Amino acid sequence: MSVLSKFKSGSAKKVIENFLSLSVLNIVNYIFPLLIIPILIKRMGVENYGIYIFAYTILNYLNLLVQYGFNFSATNKIAKNQENRDLISRTYSSITVIRVAISAVLILGLICFQPFIPDTLSIYLFGSGIFLGQGLIPVWLFQGLEKMKFITVINLIVRVIVFVLIIFFIENEKDMGLLMGFQSISFLLGALASICILHFVLKIKFVFPKLQELLMELKEGWQLFLSTIGMNFYRESNIIILGLMTNYTFVGLYAPAEKLVKAVQSFTNIIVTALYPHFSKRFADSSSSTMDTFNKTGQILCGLFLFGSLLLCVFSPTIINLYLGEYIPNTILDLRILSFIILFGGLNYYYGIIGMVNMGMDRYFSKAVWISGLISVVICTSLSYFLQDLGAAIAMVSAEIVLFLLILKQVFTLKDI
Repeated sequence: MSVLSKFKSGSAKKVIENFLSLSVLNIVNYIFPLLIIPILIKRMGVENYGIYIFAYTILNYLNLLVQYGFNFSATNKIAKNQENRDLISRTYSSITVIRVAISAVLILGLICFQPFIPDTLSIYLFGSGIFLGQGLIPVWLFQGLEKMKFITVINLIVRVIVFVLIIFFIENEKDMGLLMGFQSISFLLGALASICILHFVLKIKFVFPKLQELLMELKEGWQLFLSTIGMNFYRESNIIILGLMTNYTFVGLYAPAEKLVKAVQSFTNIIVTALYPHFSKRFADSSSSTMDTFNKTGQILCGLFLFGSLLLCVFSPTIINLYLGEYIPNTILDLRILSFIILFGGLNYYYGIIGMVNMGMDRYFSKAVWISGLISVVICTSLSYFLQDLGAAIAMVSAEIVLFLLILKQVFTLKDI
C-alpha cells in the first residue's frame, strides 16, 4: 500500500489544503523579500545593504525569543484539541500575553543599548514591529486548526502593500529607517487582520489568563524553544559573524545567496510543516503503521530534497546572473555550497521536528541542535576571517551535516524503527 493511500481521505484533504496554503504563504514571505534585494543593492549599494541586512538579522534573532517554542508546542496542542474551544481560547490568550511581554522587554532593552549603538539605534527601534507583529500573528493557531488559508490571504495583501511602498519611497541609504518602518508595518497590519479573523470568523475570544496557565505554556514550549533557538543559532548567525569578522561588503555578497537558499528551503519545509498536525495525531494514537508511514515518507522526501540541491547547485551561475543582473563569482560559489542545505536541512526538519519531538526525544533533539550550532559558530568565526563569505557558507552546511548525523544516530537505533 502506498504512503498516500494510508492517509484517510479527510486527513489527506487537510494535509493537501495545508500544503497549498503554506506554499502560497512561503511564496509571499520569501519571494517579495527576494524581489527587494536587487532593488536595495542597486539603490543603496552593497555595503549599505549589508548594514540593513545585518540589523534585520539581529531583529529576527529577537523574534526567535518572542516566538518561543509555541509554533510547535502550541500547534501540537491545538491539533489534538481542535473541538475544545475553551482550551483553544485560553491557549491563544496565554501565548499572546507572553509574547507581548517578551516584546516589551526587548524594546526596552534596545533603548538601553543606545550608548553602544547611538548611530543605528533608530533603525532597530523602527524595526521593532518586526518581532512585535510576528508575535501577535498566531500562525501556530491557524496551523493547528488546519485553517491556513486565512493567514495566507492576510500575508499576501499586506506584503503587496509594503512592497509597493518600498518601490516608491526607498531611494537611497538615507531611507534605511523608513525601510525598517515599512517592514514593521507589514507585520503589525498582519497581526491586526489575524486578530479580527480569530474574533469575528473563528469565534475565538481573548480571556485574561491565570498565572498557572502562563507558566504551563512556558514549560511546554521550553524544550522546543531551546531547539529552535539552537537551530537558528547557526542558521541566522553567519551574517552577524561575517559582519563582525570582515565588513559589510562581504555581508552584502553572502546574504543574497543565503536568502535564495532559504527561499528554496522554505518549500521543503512547508511539506514537513503541512505533515506536522497529521503525524502529531498519528503518533498520539500509537498506531502500528505510523512508523512505517513515517519512514516511507522520509525516503520520498530524501529523494525530492536531493534533486532540489543538485538542481540549485548546477544552475547557480545562471540564477545569480539573472537575479542580481551581473555575474558575481563570490555569490555564485556561496550559493553552490549552500545548495546542499536543501537536502540536509530538510531531512533535519522532518526527522527532528516531526520524528524526535513526537517520539518524546525533544531533549535529545535540543541537545543535538545546540552541538551543531556551536560547531557552526566556531567554524564560521575561524573560516570567515580567512575565507570571508566562503567560510560562512561552509560553516552553515557543516552544521546541517553534523545535526543530520546526530539525528540519524538516535532515530535509527530505536528498536521499533
